[in-house]
Amino acid sequence: MRKGFHFREDGTFKIMQLTDIHYTEDDAADRQSVASIRKWIETEKPDLIMVTGDAVYGEDNLKNIEKVMAPLCESAIPWTYVFGNHDVEFNSDKQTLFSMLEKMKGFAGYDDREAIDGYGNHMLPIYAQDGKLAWVVAGIDAGNRNPLKQVGGYACVTANQIAWYQNQLSKFEKENKNFQALAFQHIPVPEIEELWRYEECFGVKRDGFGCPLVNAGQFLSMLQDGHTKGLFFGHDHLNSFWGHYYGITLGYGRKSGYGNYGAEDFLIGSRLFLLNEEKPHTFDTYEILENGTHVYSPWKYRPLQRRDEG
Repeated sequence: MRKGFHFREDGTFKIMQLTDIHYTEDDAADRQSVASIRKWIETEKPDLIMVTGDAVYGEDNLKNIEKVMAPLCESAIPWTYVFGNHDVEFNSDKQTLFSMLEKMKGFAGYDDREAIDGYGNHMLPIYAQDGKLAWVVAGIDAGNRNPLKQVGGYACVTANQIAWYQNQLSKFEKENKNFQALAFQHIPVPEIEELWRYEECFGVKRDGFGCPLVNAGQFLSMLQDGHTKGLFFGHDHLNSFWGHYYGITLGYGRKSGYGNYGAEDFLIGSRLFLLNEEKPHTFDTYEILENGTHVYSPWKYRPLQRRDEG
């Protein structure tokens, strides 16, 4: 486990999620993505930045990773990274790219080999002002494509990773049995579709669900551990909503760059998470968009039929 972070003197801790920047061509659009990220960091002044994958794409991923991460390195704010399905799709491997990230200023992530599968799985503790463990931020490598050819589709977080996640939480319980966890990964769990269909959601859905075709039990495991309060994703570029599902908040970060697909009227941005010592069992979330607008209370999606009505 790595050295943790501490709440501010005002009792808050702010996390910024960046996702799906897709810096690819090193062109004007890519440079505008970087400029926007720099502006959001300067405006929001987060305490930790979490990048949930697909920051780079294509054969020049190793050349471009330093360019797209430049605003984070310049900020002197700790930041970390979990892989998407496109980061190393056409060049290099995860270990090579991750080794470059580890050398960059401010990088707080690490690869915990106890997880066995994936690369860059890690947990970062956040301590209250009194020194007691309050939150753990987890970064999970959700993989790429399902290795089982008879299934296909996107990968699942594996049984080894699920066991690692629970084992790490058990270790943290030695410090404080009442801490909370907020987890991030690129590919969403299948329950995100059930959330949208049956529960009240806040935000925008204009994309499909790029979930695995099989359910590996990751969400159920998190539900049983009693610590996990949130699990957030990237991957589906035109989705940016969240909702409560059996006590855990599931949701998407806002696509943060102009690369790859999007929509002209779907502004890029960043999702923020505000932890507060006075509200130890929950968190607030909002977005900052490319035009500087803050989205605190988005419209609500109300399902037409509840699960128990049919």
